Amino acid sequence: MSETISIGGTANIRAIDESNFSVAMTGVFDGGVYAKVTGSEDLPDGKKKYDLKHYFVTNDGSYLYTDDTSIHTPVEDNLYMAQTEYNIVEAGGKFKGLKGSFKSWGAMDYSRGVGVLCFEGEI
Repeated sequence: MSETISIGGTANIRAIDESNFSVAMTGVFDGGVYAKVTGSEDLPDGKKKYDLKHYFVTNDGSYLYTDDTSIHTPVEDNLYMAQTEYNIVEAGGKFKGLKGSFKSWGAMDYSRGVGVLCFEGEI
């Protein structure tokens, strides 16, 4: 295992309900993710802030568990630009010992319960 890993990849998101999401991942997180909203707040200018927990599990069983903050900015109707910072709280497998945070950005369509994100950073 290297001392750091560059984060890159995409996420295709599908809402299970208003607080739970399943995600198919590519890139360094090739596998799946479960995401849960743990808090929310309406911000000025129509923005929304979400507190989240993510459980990233790769095809080889490696994992990252994170506590996160996501800001969603309205673009039009039910379409939002999402920007999230993921803070690692537990890691295993090829991620064991890695700490820090990484980011994603992308779009969420609230009316359809779908979205796509791109990940970037180094942990």
